[in-house]
Amino acid sequence: MKITEAVKHMCEESGDGVVSVSQALGKSRLYLSALISRGSYPRTDTLVQIAQACGYSVVLVRGDERIQLEAE
Repeated sequence: MKITEAVKHMCEESGDGVVSVSQALGKSRLYLSALISRGSYPRTDTLVQIAQACGYSVVLVRGDERIQLEAE
């Protein structure tokens, strides 16, 4: 799944939608809508913040090793 598709999916599945997630991030609704519609890639820390606002985690997996990223 592409990053922008994942962002859209997280917003929809959280039940909050783009507007609420944008507000939780302290960003404008236009920021997140544009990110999704233009296929832009957010910075890693922003992706982690979006995921956390939607109740998701960003995890890197290699074999049995898992690294969960946290927003600073």
